[in-house]
Amino acid sequence: MFKKINVVTYFIIILFFATHLGWSQNIAPILSATGNQSYCPKSQINIVTDFDIIDPDDTELDALYVQISTGYTQGEDTLLLTGSHPSILTTWSVIEGKLALFGSSSNPVSYIDLIAATKDIIFQSTSNNPSDKVFLPNSFQGMFEISTDKK
Repeated sequence: MFKKINVVTYFIIILFFATHLGWSQNIAPILSATGNQSYCPKSQINIVTDFDIIDPDDTELDALYVQISTGYTQGEDTLLLTGSHPSILTTWSVIEGKLALFGSSSNPVSYIDLIAATKDIIFQSTSNNPSDKVFLPNSFQGMFEISTDKK
């Protein structure tokens, strides 16, 4: 039995911009995600099939957060970074259902590395009948413009 997980329509990305404290106006990045796949219980699935960050005035971030914002079941659902991403460290918050991606040695992470890493984030659940999951865009500095393609 397959459950539909709406990973694109409401894809959560919280971007933290601690390095942008100057007098100039920062232009918020545009995040583009593609996905909306069916999920087979007790398996793993990438949360996106494609992802991009477009930003005319920046090339890196201090951290990127991906959260299961609706339908999260503590102790059953997990987001996990797979693959090799040597410039990125992660932490998983079981309480919030949030995966943090940040640079090693407190260094910012390039958009190129964050894009590759986001494509390698997987969702998995130990439930035999997981509820639908929603990922919603958000930021510490307000909502970002999100461009998504539904499949």
